Amino acid sequence: MRIKRFVADNMRQAMNMVRAELGDDAVIMSTRQFDDHVEVTAAMDTDNTAAQPVKAEASVSSASNSQFSSHHAPTAVSNASQTDIAQMYQELKQMRAMMEQQLSGFAWQQVKVQEPDKVALLKRLSAMGLGWDLCRSLVDVSSSSGDMEADWRTLQASLLANMPTMQDSLLEMGGILAFVGPTGVGKTTTIAKLAARYALRYGTADCAMVTLDTYKIGAQEQLKIFADLIGVNLYTASTPSEFFRLLERLASKKLILVDTAGLSQRDARLQEYLAESLDDGTGDIKPLLVLSAATQLSVMREIMMAFGKLKPMGCILTKLDEATLLGPAVTLLAENRLPLVYCTNGQRVPEDLLPITARDLLDQAIAMGRVRGETELEGAHYGFGREITDV
Repeated sequence: MRIKRFVADNMRQAMNMVRAELGDDAVIMSTRQFDDHVEVTAAMDTDNTAAQPVKAEASVSSASNSQFSSHHAPTAVSNASQTDIAQMYQELKQMRAMMEQQLSGFAWQQVKVQEPDKVALLKRLSAMGLGWDLCRSLVDVSSSSGDMEADWRTLQASLLANMPTMQDSLLEMGGILAFVGPTGVGKTTTIAKLAARYALRYGTADCAMVTLDTYKIGAQEQLKIFADLIGVNLYTASTPSEFFRLLERLASKKLILVDTAGLSQRDARLQEYLAESLDDGTGDIKPLLVLSAATQLSVMREIMMAFGKLKPMGCILTKLDEATLLGPAVTLLAENRLPLVYCTNGQRVPEDLLPITARDLLDQAIAMGRVRGETELEGAHYGFGREITDV
């Protein structure tokens, strides 16, 4: 099957183009009328004649050549058939995608007419970058009062109910805090900021930093520079047993900040590393997930699935200054009811470390979404019923 799109000034011209290139047996898949042109998508069946010459050649060959052709013809036919099947599969995928796009557009237009307030709320949420499933569930459970702004506030309250925050109690709580997350999210810098914040409040005597990162070149040196500037002791552990013995020596410290190796959520070594390095059997080590706010939602979910097995007590969002949308972070926190602890919005130590509430994060997400929503998306672009924002 061959599919092609034709663009012409009017429908008559477009149909002539279809007949000229695809013939009278062509099937019209869709038509779209614009102000200055029309688009027609048409398809036609293609004849499968690739394998016929092989059969004909085999039937008229001499005896010896006939034996040779009969030996190789099945392979040639098989290869041709596989190619045709693969091509047909791709064309069917294109047709299905085209039909889904059209049907989603029809569904969207229908809902726009029947439930305009619902569509308006969906647009606001989608513009923030929230996952489509979360958008739909929030709108579905909210009751329509006839006042869309009141419904919008109710919807926000429902979202905030699933986003707990720890505010600024982490330093007062103390204990052994292990910072986990993929490479490049800013774990080392975040630890330095927290150590500096603690030192300014309570002094340096009861605080220690420990690094387990033996993977990244220069990681220990970077933390050593921070430790010297802050005046907090830094310890290095190369093996899990060495780390656990070190924790026994530091038992009198009120706050121990542990920098773990930054491994990708897809790294085969990750689960073994986490199990061996952070499970001392006591439950005293409290994991904190460090996550870049500039990460796509699908990647955030992968990270949560990999590191969520540690049952992190909270999340620190880094690189808010680099994020163009905060909806993915809001979605992850709400879906997992993961408490938000701090955010970072720069490299300065300790200035760019801020306690943040779920309300603060949501307000920023709404503001960013409002800017994005100025370029209005319609119909199939929203993919009504499809999870197109989860990217």
